[in-house]
Amino acid sequence: MVGSDSVATPQHSHAFLSPPRLAMPLTGPTVHQQLLTAYNQAAAKLEQLRSQLGQFQSTQDSLQNQRDETLRSLAQHYLPELTPEAIQETWSEVRPSMSEILLRKQDHERRLHEDLEADTHGRETQEAALSQLNETIAAAESKQQELIAAVEQSLRNNPSFVALSDRAAMAEAALERAEANLDEISQDAARKLPAYEECNLFCYLKDRKFGTPEYAHRGFTRRMDRWIAKLNNYHESKRNYDYLTTTPETMRTIIAEDRDALETVMEELARHRDDAAAEHGLDQHLREVRALNRQRDATLKDLDEWTQRCELTQAKLTELETPQCSYYREAIELFRQMLDRTDTHELRQQARRTPEITDDQIVASLRGIETRMDQTELSSNRHQEEMMEQQQIHQAIGRLIQRFRASGYEQARCQFSDMLDVLTPLDRARTAHDVDDLWNSIRRMQSWGPTAMDRVTNVATHPMTQVLVNAMAHAAAGAMSEHARRAGRRTRRRR
Repeated sequence: MVGSDSVATPQHSHAFLSPPRLAMPLTGPTVHQQLLTAYNQAAAKLEQLRSQLGQFQSTQDSLQNQRDETLRSLAQHYLPELTPEAIQETWSEVRPSMSEILLRKQDHERRLHEDLEADTHGRETQEAALSQLNETIAAAESKQQELIAAVEQSLRNNPSFVALSDRAAMAEAALERAEANLDEISQDAARKLPAYEECNLFCYLKDRKFGTPEYAHRGFTRRMDRWIAKLNNYHESKRNYDYLTTTPETMRTIIAEDRDALETVMEELARHRDDAAAEHGLDQHLREVRALNRQRDATLKDLDEWTQRCELTQAKLTELETPQCSYYREAIELFRQMLDRTDTHELRQQARRTPEITDDQIVASLRGIETRMDQTELSSNRHQEEMMEQQQIHQAIGRLIQRFRASGYEQARCQFSDMLDVLTPLDRARTAHDVDDLWNSIRRMQSWGPTAMDRVTNVATHPMTQVLVNAMAHAAAGAMSEHARRAGRRTRRRR
């Protein structure tokens, strides 16, 4: 009794045990999606590497520009200006080329001085012509004022011209009053007519032509219309309405006639003026003055062109006299190209032979830039190799997906062990062979689950028949699997 009590046996010992782990297989579409994710991740890595390689190239270009500028500074130090003295003191290797450039510069200066002399002569000629024209025009304009005064006096002494002037003045005054009245009545009509047109009873009687010979109604209708007209004082309203609608147009007709009459008077006045001007020679003199002004405009245009040519030639000469002229830049570029072909060690030896330290500092800076260029090139080469490897990995993943699909593994009935992990190996892959090795793991962990037709036939047919159909389907590989399945079903139907 005591012995049996010393051992405690729980009545529900299974409550303390962990449930067994149920392995859930991975489906074909799930693994297929993982492969696509890995493919896209590999593409993103490849694009990132391309971007980084572009940054290396940008850095290399910047360093190359710095190197060119440093060499140009060294060339400017050894050739501070394009003169015979500076050429004689610079490197003997570039003296012939520098002398040839200097000769071309001096010849260019000579030709520019000749052009400037010719341009200056042309400008001075036009200035003299303009001065003479201005004097002639001033005298002609003075005579023009005398002729105008004589013509005006002749017209004032002409009784016919005086009478016509009075008629024109009175006609203009009457026309101005009429135009003002027209403006006033037009504004009045615009303000009052809407009230008439919006009155239904007024429009009703107006449309029937009430109060006119055209009104044809009789009997009760006529009596009602009279009553409405009396009630609304139609006759007076109609007179006001007709005044507002017809008066502006009548006034416009009268004003137009007055304008024509005034125009006739003005034409007669103009004839008297032309006769007086011809008598005193004013019209001919005005044509001569206009011709002189056109000649002056042409002279001014020519003078502006000669002046611009002089200024342009002066600017070219000034540019040639500056230390940074085009010939000097050509000489420095030629010098820079020669220094670019010279080994840095030789440049350092040359700098040491001079008493100044400026060229030593420039060469030291050049060495630092070239060292950074070498380091950048090495990094760029390693990066390019890594990019090519990533390109091969990306292509290998693409081929892996193609093999996966060709085997039909992306189908829903395809299953894989839950131990299969494709993302980690593909993310860690360093070569295309690492990707290819994954295919063997995929095949080992793959199996086929029952199709919908398998599940139906399992119920509807004899188990032994279904075994035969499934065995045939699983035995055949790839696309032949479905052919084998249909063959098994055909045999089952015959039985």
